[in-house]
Amino acid sequence: MSIDQQIYNTAIEQGFRPTAAKLIVAQARFESADYTSNVFKRNNNTSGVKFIGQKNATQGTLSPEGNYYAKYNTIQDSLNDKIVRLYNINMRGVAPEQLKNARSADEFAKLLKQRGYYGASENEYAAGLKSKLLRINAIEFVQKNKNSLILGLILLGAGLWYYKKLKNK
Repeated sequence: MSIDQQIYNTAIEQGFRPTAAKLIVAQARFESADYTSNVFKRNNNTSGVKFIGQKNATQGTLSPEGNYYAKYNTIQDSLNDKIVRLYNINMRGVAPEQLKNARSADEFAKLLKQRGYYGASENEYAAGLKSKLLRINAIEFVQKNKNSLILGLILLGAGLWYYKKLKNK
């Protein structure tokens, strides 16, 4: 199972609506540079969560701010810490149901900002989520339409071959 699917499934199991679950996938991709960041690779940390004594984590690599990232044994442990624990508590007036029902990147970014989740501007964060959503939607489209796309490419190739054959006569 892909990391995206694992994140999505965990969010759905926790009561997130499909759009909000996709936003969490976009968030993980955005915050981990599409799962290529050192924080992700060295700590199984999907979102740069800091270590604050979580039961399912240990002290990971040093952050630029001088504290430490949470290091998880598995990616699922990281998801459980963020989606199951953190996103299921009220923070700074934002209830879990608000996150679970978010309908857009702008709304999700605003709610996370209210919760004190990130330091960037709300617009920058929302733009990052939107860019990752585009990628997720493109991947989803290709996966759902793989057979049609293959058939289309075959027909295109056959058409080009026939065109060249006629042109050379």
